[in-house]
Amino acid sequence: MKKMILILFVYSCCQTGFAQLSATDSLRTDTLKNKTIKIKEVTISSRLSEANIKSGSTGILLDVNELKLIPRLIGESDPFKALQYMGGVSQASEANAGLYVRGGNNDQNLILLNGTQIQNATHVLGIFSIFNPDLVGQMKFIKSGIPAEYGGRLSSVVDINSFANPADELKIDGSVGLISSRITAQIPMNEKISIYGSIRSSYISSIILPLLQNLGLNEELTKNKYEFWDANAGFIWKLASRTKLTGHFYSGKDDIKIMPLPNYNLQDNSTFWKNTVGGLRLNHLFSDHWSTQQQLNYSGFNIQSQLNWYNSVQNLRSSSELFNYKGDFLYTNEKHHLKFGLESAYTMTYPNFVSTDSVIPIEIDNKHNNFFSVQNSLYIRDEFETGQWQFNIGLRANVYNQIGPYNDYNNNGEVISYKPNRLIKSYWGLEPRFYTRYMLNNSSSLKLSASRHIQYLNQIPIINYGIPADLQLPASLYIKPQTSWHFSGGYFCNLNDNDWEFSTEVYYKSLNNQLEFKSGITEVFTNSMLEKQVLTGKGWTYGTELKIRKNFGQLSGWLSYNLAWSFRKFSEINNGNPFLARNDRRHDLSVVALYDLNKKWNLSAVFVYATGNRLNLPLSWYIIEEKVILEYGKYNSFEMPAYHRLDLSANYKLKPLKKIKSELNFSIYNVYNRANPYQVFFSTKDQNNNYDFKLKMSYLLPIIPSISWTFHY
Repeated sequence: MKKMILILFVYSCCQTGFAQLSATDSLRTDTLKNKTIKIKEVTISSRLSEANIKSGSTGILLDVNELKLIPRLIGESDPFKALQYMGGVSQASEANAGLYVRGGNNDQNLILLNGTQIQNATHVLGIFSIFNPDLVGQMKFIKSGIPAEYGGRLSSVVDINSFANPADELKIDGSVGLISSRITAQIPMNEKISIYGSIRSSYISSIILPLLQNLGLNEELTKNKYEFWDANAGFIWKLASRTKLTGHFYSGKDDIKIMPLPNYNLQDNSTFWKNTVGGLRLNHLFSDHWSTQQQLNYSGFNIQSQLNWYNSVQNLRSSSELFNYKGDFLYTNEKHHLKFGLESAYTMTYPNFVSTDSVIPIEIDNKHNNFFSVQNSLYIRDEFETGQWQFNIGLRANVYNQIGPYNDYNNNGEVISYKPNRLIKSYWGLEPRFYTRYMLNNSSSLKLSASRHIQYLNQIPIINYGIPADLQLPASLYIKPQTSWHFSGGYFCNLNDNDWEFSTEVYYKSLNNQLEFKSGITEVFTNSMLEKQVLTGKGWTYGTELKIRKNFGQLSGWLSYNLAWSFRKFSEINNGNPFLARNDRRHDLSVVALYDLNKKWNLSAVFVYATGNRLNLPLSWYIIEEKVILEYGKYNSFEMPAYHRLDLSANYKLKPLKKIKSELNFSIYNVYNRANPYQVFFSTKDQNNNYDFKLKMSYLLPIIPSISWTFHY
């Protein structure tokens, strides 16, 4: 405080002296006045204190360092998974990092890593995300009023970027935990160029499970395989004072094998999936008002699953590749932030099914179509303020073309073949975007938004037995693109000099051309045109969100509560009557507390509660000629038990060892050992092979204590 007063004294003297010199053109010293000003203590924070009330439609930047303090599962911090606690995002299920934003599906989120689309953002059944926390430099989350520069998805945007500037010195970060370890390095080559790289890997099957087996754990549990690895590399090159070139590459793979699950009639099952992304980005500042960003990106995703189901080995494979160019131009002045640009994408989708080995006579048709498409988009938006109002008004225009090669099989079995690059089907659409904010006073505001969204790429689940088995089908000759209108409004205020935040929002979202498969996996295998086996329906969601947050002080954190409804309607399902969607969650509560005990210790806790997901289970059963016949009631009328758990975490800063700073993390996942159901299923026979219909549940994660060591050089 004394230093602050001294600085203000010198500044006041200089300002007063310069004013007098200018006015009298003299060197008289008796005009100088001694003035002391006392000010309150200043707290420096990486969080903008007024972001709650003043943030625009471009979303708010999340405090990544704060998210890393949230209790860690098996010692691994994960800012992406922490989005499930931010409000408006439903708790998916046990060991699931999926995002279900305001009643939308998981594939309806645009997830970007340095501008490149990520098609599957999870590791190991969703326990981790693919984002290495040491590489997350900036993270933006937008769930309403999405501006026109973002397109292709219906629900939300998660925009994650790595380092913004070249490193000025060697930096090494890493962590060693019970399940996985990671290391990241930033290496400056000179003043203008730096490179970075990271690698992360698990050792569950090679170290942890054999150790648990030696300690006497059930051998059946230790035969399962859960492994993943990922690697990142990139560079930052300041070509000139106003020009910067960056590049990024990511590759990651999961390999999972689940041993026999007799209650499911599932025997040995395995799956692996792999993401590969890369991109180049050029930023250039033409002047103080004009700038541009040019991007070239590649995103590839591949998933293969082997299901041993009712004595039938079935191999599934699906993959896609996306090549993308995007050019953005930004003009700014005192009143306007005008942004416009174009985007082009070429997509190749391969929903292939490889083979089957079944005792049941199933004739597999392996002549499934591959899909090729080209999409071009133009957008423009302007953000400006007038008085107490802020507006963001934009428009996005899309033209989507399915091109050959492609085979169309008509009802007579005749084949209509389309040659490569021949136009097959076109869709076009306009996406108006509107957002406004009105400042009621210096501490409160109202926000309203209305926006339309179009999605051309879809990921449809075939079955769900705890391992991914999704099929990627884009808009095509027989599949229309998904569309949505999203309306949102809310009241936001800050209290007690911005120490506290309060917000409440209501929303309504319409969903058109929602997709479901007509029947089970057998029908999918035996039909040569998968796109004809898809049902098209509609949906709507609405709800309200409440959030209270404490920003500063020894104790900080937030409480978020969602009350929501999510409906779907298909003419071929539930007799055409509306039904609750699988991801319908009536109540969703998250409480996050962060406590700085002293300079060495900081503590954190998370409590979550959510009503159960919806399932379609039989109400009764009977036997005809030794065949079990199941009778169903209303679709998705069964509600799983409520999901809730408490996680605790403690970080202890160790004494620095030369240039190495480090800390220990102690965490407990699911403190009171809540048996949250992972799957609900039915069993028709007992151990003696007698008919005995029972409804059963499987559980995945009990109480899990963990410890990890994180270091920074």
